[in-house]
Amino acid sequence: YARLTDEPFVVAVRRGLLDQISPDPVRWQDLSIFKFKPEQIHRVSVTTDKELSLERDKNNQWHWLKGNGAINQTNLQSLLTTLSNLYALRWLGTTTPQQRFDKPQLVLSFTTSPDNKPSHKLTVGAQNNDNTACTRVDERDGTFAISASDFNNLKSSLEAQGTGSPSPAPTLSPSATR
Repeated sequence: YARLTDEPFVVAVRRGLLDQISPDPVRWQDLSIFKFKPEQIHRVSVTTDKELSLERDKNNQWHWLKGNGAINQTNLQSLLTTLSNLYALRWLGTTTPQQRFDKPQLVLSFTTSPDNKPSHKLTVGAQNNDNTACTRVDERDGTFAISASDFNNLKSSLEAQGTGSPSPAPTLSPSATR
């Protein structure tokens, strides 16, 4: 049986419907993770096998804090757009060891103001069987799944490549099951 708090009526609900509703409050969170504009991001640090860090100057131009060479502006814009409007495909629930946050594929930190406060941190762990990635942010409880395309945008090389052959697109490395 079910009842709305502001209604006097009680209705019958099929058991199958109730079984589909998760009792875990973590899974009921909003799917929107970040709600910024790309131009609001002031500093960004991307750590994979190495750390790269960039900052936006007073003229709205990006420069390296950690890294060298030319900045791949297309990949940077893709990262900023994806990050600023990141959403979860679904919430997975509480964090488990199988999600491999102890050995993340990607750690991304960023700030949204010139004083570099507050700081936001996103960590990508293992790949799920459906080609999504286990992800979490410091500001919220639980783990959520992001798409492979969002993960690839977040992990794209920020260092401009030479005129040689293009580097292969980053992919999720399989390491966990869900």
